[in-house]
Amino acid sequence: MRSLWGVAGFLALGTLVACSQSFGAGRSVYNEHCVMCHGASGQGDGEFANQLLKLPPDLTRLTRENGGTFPRLRVEQVITGSGRGEHFSGAMPEFADFGANEATPQTLQAIVEYVESIQI
Repeated sequence: MRSLWGVAGFLALGTLVACSQSFGAGRSVYNEHCVMCHGASGQGDGEFANQLLKLPPDLTRLTRENGGTFPRLRVEQVITGSGRGEHFSGAMPEFADFGANEATPQTLQAIVEYVESIQI
C-alpha cells in the first residue's frame, strides 16, 4: 500500500511540475505579447489600452461572464484568430504573429492556462 501511495505522490508531483512550467511559460508569453494592452493584471488596463479604438476586455472576468465556466475554446479561438467576429478589434495580433519559434500548440495551451489562472 505504501508503494501505491508513493507512486501516486510521484505522479502528482510530476503533474504539478508540468503545470508550473506551463504556467510560467504562459505568463512569460503573456508578459511579452499581451500585457501592453491587457495589463499586468489582465483587466484591460495596459499602457496602450486607451490608445485603442476599442478597450481590451477584462480577462479576469471571462469565467464569471461565461456562467462560471472558463471558455477555453473561445479563448483559444480569439488568440489564434479563428473565432473573431466583426465586433472584434483588429488591434490584437493573431497567435501566428508571435513569431515562428513561439507559435506552437504548447505555447497556445500555456497562454490559455495562464489566462484561466487569473480568473477572479
